[in-house]
Amino acid sequence: MLAIKAINKRGTVHYEIVERLMCEQTIIQMSTNACHPFLVNTFTSFQTQLHACFVMEYAGRGGLLTHSKGRSFTEPRAV
Repeated sequence: MLAIKAINKRGTVHYEIVERLMCEQTIIQMSTNACHPFLVNTFTSFQTQLHACFVMEYAGRGGLLTHSKGRSFTEPRAV
């Protein structure tokens, strides 16, 4: 199964957001090349007029940001 992470380019007009998006792409590519067991792999990325997209492995329980919500993890939750 694959997932497509689509980021709306309409909100990326600020330089900081564009820089963060480019940094995220670099980190994702580096983690894929390293084949790290705790990170999802990215297969490709592409752009449409409205979105920047990453095609990656499907992570059924959501991303780390979804689970952290600005809080640190308890040890049982991290396990």
